[in-house]
Amino acid sequence: MKMMYKKRSFLLCIVIVSVLISSGCGPADTDEQDGEVAESDNPTITLGQVPYQQAWVPLAIIENVANELGYPTERTEGDVGVMFLGLSRGDIDVYADIWLPNLHSTYADRYEDTIDLIGTLYEDAPVGWAVPTYVDIDSIEDLSGNEELFGGEVIGIEPGAGMMPTSEEVLEEYDLDLNLISGSTEAMLAAVLRATNNEEPVVFLAWRPHTMFQLFDIKMLDDPRGIWETDDVMTGVNENFQEKAPDLYSFLEDFEISLEDVEDLMLRMEDEDLNMIAQEWIDENRSQIEEWIDG
Repeated sequence: MKMMYKKRSFLLCIVIVSVLISSGCGPADTDEQDGEVAESDNPTITLGQVPYQQAWVPLAIIENVANELGYPTERTEGDVGVMFLGLSRGDIDVYADIWLPNLHSTYADRYEDTIDLIGTLYEDAPVGWAVPTYVDIDSIEDLSGNEELFGGEVIGIEPGAGMMPTSEEVLEEYDLDLNLISGSTEAMLAAVLRATNNEEPVVFLAWRPHTMFQLFDIKMLDDPRGIWETDDVMTGVNENFQEKAPDLYSFLEDFEISLEDVEDLMLRMEDEDLNMIAQEWIDENRSQIEEWIDG
């Protein structure tokens, strides 16, 4: 019971953090960090921010490094489609959460002539569907004939997320009589919380890195048809970005962070400031970061 209480409390903290960050209360924009206003002749770097917590960690690190290099920064928020469109138009300079070769392949193919993929943040990130461990189903295939057990629903996330069209493909391939419910990541986590509180069956979208595996006792469902595959998570920039910020471009080419580090920093977001956490990671990896900047 104590462990379940901690998990519930932590989920509430995560939701609060997500609201604060999406409202502009995340890491400070460039010039005003640490209460100082710095003037710079360098161009402003526009960073793309999606509503997924795993993307906030590398974003905060990139922002802090950009500030150290003297670049003012600003953020543009939106879903994945907005990020790719913004990169292609030059409205967004950097988006560090591109999942390939599978999840975001449609977007990457559409905009391949106007964006550059320049670095891999971490590799082999799993994505798919999950259920609580108390549910006696281990495979997507086993959902067939048991759809009513889950209220005829798969709990999804934002409509523009790459996992949503893949989930539609899963429904068709496995001939499942389930409706894919779109909404938000926070709404999905809240639905999982309600279900697990009552030990009710629920099937939902899951991926790593994410704190949901610490929040809940859950398991990924096997996918015997191989629709869900692991992805590498990459950094994308506008095609003119190297000329705009060559030293930051050099950093992004080599910048990498382990999946485990991302999850660790996400957990610390419960009671620590993300900007400070990101700066601590930078300080702990200072020599490596300088090498990445120098190319």
